Amino acid sequence: MDLTYLPHYALFLFLFIVAQSLSMWGQYVTLPFKNLSMWEAYKMAIPFAWMDWFVMTFVIMIGDKYELVTPTQDTFLLIILQFSLILIINRFYLKQTINRSDIIAFFIILAGFIVSFIHIVSKVLSIRVPKYPNRKNPDEALSTLLAQRYHAIITGERNID
Repeated sequence: MDLTYLPHYALFLFLFIVAQSLSMWGQYVTLPFKNLSMWEAYKMAIPFAWMDWFVMTFVIMIGDKYELVTPTQDTFLLIILQFSLILIINRFYLKQTINRSDIIAFFIILAGFIVSFIHIVSKVLSIRVPKYPNRKNPDEALSTLLAQRYHAIITGERNID
């Protein structure tokens, strides 16, 4: 593992945790208040969504710039963090019990992330793991043929299959 990326991973994870903490807190902050109007709940929750959006913009920028994780790993990380934060909020803010099955589910999700991040199955079955798309060539970074054709049209290229 290349240790030069360690500060980037640390910043990425720190900001990801901050963003998701803001998001989950915004989603749960109104739950103890039974008599809130829709407008009052919205006024309480929307600042958290805005702060989450602002921080998450930097998280995605760092992840893309340094090619730290794939989009699938982003999703796994999002699920793991939100699941963990839900357990914490349920236990300490909403005063609900956490069951053994909740903890087991967490470790199943965590195992899925590890399998994806380390490419365990691909290595065991000798399946080639594709590299990140070449960021210098926008055509290779575009995911669909339709997006590649659109990019070719707007850039004036003629040779697109």
